[in-house]
Amino acid sequence: MKNMMNELKYPSKETIDKLTRNLNLKGADEFTQDWEYEVADVSQLSDYVDYYEKNDLNLNEKATLMRMILESYNDFLIVEKGEDIFRERIKKILKKDTSIHNDTLEYWLCNDEETDGCFAITPFIKEIGFGWQ
Repeated sequence: MKNMMNELKYPSKETIDKLTRNLNLKGADEFTQDWEYEVADVSQLSDYVDYYEKNDLNLNEKATLMRMILESYNDFLIVEKGEDIFRERIKKILKKDTSIHNDTLEYWLCNDEETDGCFAITPFIKEIGFGWQ
């Protein structure tokens, strides 16, 4: 289990290279920290979700890509006022791969905060309800 958690915690060089190439992202350099959050772009959210759904990804790729998806979805919820075409797709992925994304979901849940939600996405994460509350 410990090896799996290490594999999920940070994107590997191979994961960064693959996602950079396949999703046309900015690569990482020696100064890059939290690459998956730096490259997340709300305008590419559809590409990220499509890629997650349609490709056979390893654990590190799934964990990294989901962090990009949730960062972008949070931005989407802030700026978009129209139809939410991502909500059910993201929810389905998260329910399928809960064990992979638990740590990431706990971050977005903001349980340590006294507010109703410290991110725009927090109510969505609470709605999914994986038993953290």
